[in-house]
Amino acid sequence: MPASHQDSPHAHSDTLSAFVGSFFRASQFKSTVAILYVCIAASLWKVIPPEAYHYCAGTFRIVAAFALFGLIPAGIVKFVFREKLVDYGLGPGIVNLAVRSALVMVPLMVLLGYLAGCNKNFFPFYPLNPLIRPGIGETIFIAHSASYLLYYAGWEFLFRGFLLKATEPQVGPHTATLIQTLASTMLHYGHPPGEVFGAILGGLFWGVLAHRTRSILAGFVQHATLGLTLDYFLVYGTR
Repeated sequence: MPASHQDSPHAHSDTLSAFVGSFFRASQFKSTVAILYVCIAASLWKVIPPEAYHYCAGTFRIVAAFALFGLIPAGIVKFVFREKLVDYGLGPGIVNLAVRSALVMVPLMVLLGYLAGCNKNFFPFYPLNPLIRPGIGETIFIAHSASYLLYYAGWEFLFRGFLLKATEPQVGPHTATLIQTLASTMLHYGHPPGEVFGAILGGLFWGVLAHRTRSILAGFVQHATLGLTLDYFLVYGTR
């Protein structure tokens, strides 16, 4: 019996080409670009060699995160998607909802940062700047804290802005929230278990918050509060 057209190698090739090409069709284009970019950016940041950490006064990982997670995806939004950054969370959003959230969550973030800062198992991972260790001067710590804001701005934009908003038209807000939660959680693998499971809750909460407030600002403030409090108590908690 002659092979059917569907079973021929040529038909299989056409089907495979069509399948691959469908990733970049109009309705799928933004989500494909965003997911692929997040895979690449997160992998690059994760495999930065330890010897590079001391560059830029020890802020190399922070600067790299801001570039990979913030500047480049912002450029994709502007010059590839040709859309407004405010539509990806870079705006004030619904301010009163953000403020109400901060009043509840910021004190909780301080408490969680204190509890984690008392756990020296976090020292292999934080502070991200390897030069910030117990005994460092407070002026240097303040400078570190200011630079650290770039890291959290990039992180929140990549996951709760870029990835969330780029996938939302294709899969809806609920699945988009889950996608960015999965991606952000995976970057915590290898860290203490409390942080990994906390990243699941944080990803879900800050994803929903970004959707509800139409901005990454509230999540940025809360996440940065947690990280800076953790660093402070790791460095000065033994006083």
